[in-house]
Amino acid sequence: MALTLTEGNKYSRTELAGYVIDRLAKDDPILSVLPFESILGNSLTYNTITTRSGAAFYNVGDTWVESTPVLTATTAALTILGGDADIDNFIVATRSNILDVKGQVVDDKIKAVREKYNDTFFYGTGTAPEFSGLHVLMTSTTYNTVHAGSGTGSVLSIVKLQEAIDLITGWRPTMLAMSKTMRRGINVYLDTIGDKFTAVRDDYGKLVEFFRGMKVSVSDHIKNTELAASGAYVVGTGSDTSIFILSFDAKAACGIQGSKGVETINLGDLENKDASRYRIRWYCGLKYEDLRSCAKVDGITAAGTVTA
Repeated sequence: MALTLTEGNKYSRTELAGYVIDRLAKDDPILSVLPFESILGNSLTYNTITTRSGAAFYNVGDTWVESTPVLTATTAALTILGGDADIDNFIVATRSNILDVKGQVVDDKIKAVREKYNDTFFYGTGTAPEFSGLHVLMTSTTYNTVHAGSGTGSVLSIVKLQEAIDLITGWRPTMLAMSKTMRRGINVYLDTIGDKFTAVRDDYGKLVEFFRGMKVSVSDHIKNTELAASGAYVVGTGSDTSIFILSFDAKAACGIQGSKGVETINLGDLENKDASRYRIRWYCGLKYEDLRSCAKVDGITAAGTVTA
């Protein structure tokens, strides 16, 4: 069974651990909806159908030809993500009446863990010790990838975006994830044709935008510095970006984690300084079983003008 972090929080064993899980998912467009499957051991192997078996019509008396799908075994391994946070005992003793020192230090470490997971969710290389992100997992140009530009980036056309959406079969994608720059570009285009994102307010009064029934989520972790010439997932050397069309499910985009989930460990007082140490530890990863459950448009010139 795969649960989101928020749902998993209901089964948390300690109050602090529950706080960590809640803060990890709070106001995060990915972690608030991404399901996590808890696994035993350090990895999960699953089969992905890369070529479907065929079928045919036969005449009476014909010899039937057997055909089977081509399966590719993929292993999603757990990696160790976390960090230590030291809390100075003197500050706690002398400032605790006006400042929640422990809360602020632990909260900052939680944010760091969340940001690291989100970065890796999109751009993880799979080189130990980090897990493979969506750019690496979406290696097929047939099932799930549309290139806005080949070799060099190109401006996004709405036709390319629709083409990527149409690559998804058997699923109803719920999210378009993109950078803020990309959303602005699409908004400008929609304004020129007298259209706009559908917008509603959620239960907390926050404005939520939709495009063709899919939630539009902006993420600071989707970069505008991708390099299209290298498969559009090398970051920091280019001026391109990507849009992800996502389905979240145990068979689609799904996180994996150890049976203990996110752990908060009190390591106690330190010997070499007057402080206590807390460790946020998460055995986690990402799997992507059905190649047709998600899609992306890559090689988009981030600062370009969106066209029809």
